[in-house]
Amino acid sequence: MLDPEQPLHVYEVKGGVPPSYLDLEGLLGVWPEADYTYLFFTAPADTTLRSFFREHPEFRLTRHYQLDYGQWQQIAPQEPLVIDRFKIITKQQQVQLAPGEILLWIDPGVIFGSGLHPTTRSCLRALLTLYRENKPSKVLDLGTGTGILAIAAAKLGAASVEALDLNPMAIATAAANCRRNGVAGRVRLRKADAHQHLPAAELVCVNIHFDFLETFFKGTKLCRYRWAIVGGFLIQKLQEVVELLPTCAELKEPKVEETGWVTLILEIDRQRMRPND
Repeated sequence: MLDPEQPLHVYEVKGGVPPSYLDLEGLLGVWPEADYTYLFFTAPADTTLRSFFREHPEFRLTRHYQLDYGQWQQIAPQEPLVIDRFKIITKQQQVQLAPGEILLWIDPGVIFGSGLHPTTRSCLRALLTLYRENKPSKVLDLGTGTGILAIAAAKLGAASVEALDLNPMAIATAAANCRRNGVAGRVRLRKADAHQHLPAAELVCVNIHFDFLETFFKGTKLCRYRWAIVGGFLIQKLQEVVELLPTCAELKEPKVEETGWVTLILEIDRQRMRPND
């Protein structure tokens, strides 16, 4: 993991830059986001990028940020970060584990998902709640990021986990984290759009922004699964999310709340579906 005081130079580029174009000296990582591509360097790259834009005039620089890595990627002030039975570290170190505790070693790089954000914490707690009574063997993780939820599911006993993300940098980061945690053989990572056809699973984890949930809950996608963990929205959106749920989904109590962010545990029963769902 980078030092929290390591300077980061983030260049915002208008347009989706193909990975084949990005063999750039000093490039740390790439983050595609809608119509923009964010390029990460640990030193100024103005000269390198001037040459790049001369060769590729279809792209243009729109903004340049400079900040410390610690400002970009929130890291717990003290490690391990403890979330119920999970102990999370971001760099290799000796950790004492009590019986039943689970170690997650997550180096987030420049991808969000170190475990500090409330949505991540609440999803991890929801996973623990679900696995106390049920043992989903096959799990699907949408928008995996650093892979933290996929790794947690594997360590809780899932025999296979399929983890999807649109961001190739997230897939690379999650793959490295799976290897660190010894679960690479049970977690399959794939660059894919969660709006498209999704693979089968018993449990689906959806920790993505509210706009995605609006689309995901339409139709019968959710009804293909046995359970769902749904996070990524503020408590002000709770009633709206509940109203969007298809009739196949039953909200299990209690919901998990972390500083204003909410995660739901859903039990799915296709027999409750109405014909128009």
